[in-house]
Amino acid sequence: MPVFNWVALKPNQINGTVFNEIDDERILEDLNVDEFEEIFKTKAQGPAMDLTSSKQKIPQKGSNKVTLLDANRAKNLAITLRKAGKTADEICKAIHVFDLKTLPVDFVECLMRFLPTENEVKVLRLYERERKPLENLSDEDRFMMQFSKIERLMQKMTIMAFIGNFAESIQMLTPQLHAIIAASVSIKSSQKLKKILEIILALGNYMNSSKRGAVYGFKLQSLDLLLETKSTDRKQTLLHYISNVVKDKYQHVALFYNELHYVEKAAAGTAPSSALQDGVLLAHPARSAFPCCFPVSLENVLLDVKELQRGLELTKREYTMHDHNTMLKDFIQSNEGKLKKLQDDAKIAQDAFDDAVKYFGENPKTTPPSVFFPVFVRFVKAYK
Repeated sequence: MPVFNWVALKPNQINGTVFNEIDDERILEDLNVDEFEEIFKTKAQGPAMDLTSSKQKIPQKGSNKVTLLDANRAKNLAITLRKAGKTADEICKAIHVFDLKTLPVDFVECLMRFLPTENEVKVLRLYERERKPLENLSDEDRFMMQFSKIERLMQKMTIMAFIGNFAESIQMLTPQLHAIIAASVSIKSSQKLKKILEIILALGNYMNSSKRGAVYGFKLQSLDLLLETKSTDRKQTLLHYISNVVKDKYQHVALFYNELHYVEKAAAGTAPSSALQDGVLLAHPARSAFPCCFPVSLENVLLDVKELQRGLELTKREYTMHDHNTMLKDFIQSNEGKLKKLQDDAKIAQDAFDDAVKYFGENPKTTPPSVFFPVFVRFVKAYK
């Protein structure tokens, strides 16, 4: 759901105010919260969860429970736990066995914000060593006590997020790679485009013959200048003249742009890259915008593919410690080949793009897809 940017009162400011006399949880029991979540949910959010069935309740105001966690963090944790509708035992057991049916990936990602800090673990362990009664702790503290005892907690939750997001990660990256491959190959192999560039070179050299020597080629950015170079009466651009020449003398290449495939898609990707860490999609806002258009950074796409590989390696290492876990085994067996295919596509995309860029006299290191392909998109649009 979107954030409601209110200014919150601090816990020590509640006493004596109207908020000390009201019960917001009672209101939730009266309302159709499923409908509320459905209306206000973000695109990246999963189905509305049952808020009223949760056994994790926010402590009542004025409660005598001991709170070891930061008050604001405890409040946010309580809200997160309530959305799950699960007990602490159920949540922790699901994490132990990587159960994404019990814990949706959206919830796992939310819960990752509450991985216990070193200081929190220290405070919780001290409370235990002093043999103070656990029942005196708030629900959130008791959850954190149990949560913090899960072996390799961060690794397990990272793997759950990786597995839960793997299909979407593949779906996000594959079209970008395929677009780069198709666009690179079609631009390089187009004989009609080559003829158009030949015409431009000839006319450009002729225009410059009295002031400059002839050149053997030109930078692609020069194509943008065709619209800026105008006739004496200012009524016609050089591109307009070239278009007429093509129609009169070279009709067979007039529709050269039909040989250029997926160039627009390669010029604008389907999601921002560099959104992965250990193979986990990090930016929900970006995912909710899928499939919006963002410039493709081949370098970032390749980095994302490497992050997926790291995520799979992390999963494999964990599986060696849980060889009885069929969920991890099935995931690895089902998706290892998909990642290998993505890695192969990434290599092909890199090679095809480098070849195309060099073919047009540019440097792949300084001319990324977000610069290379839009030149052709603008040229074709202006030519038409």
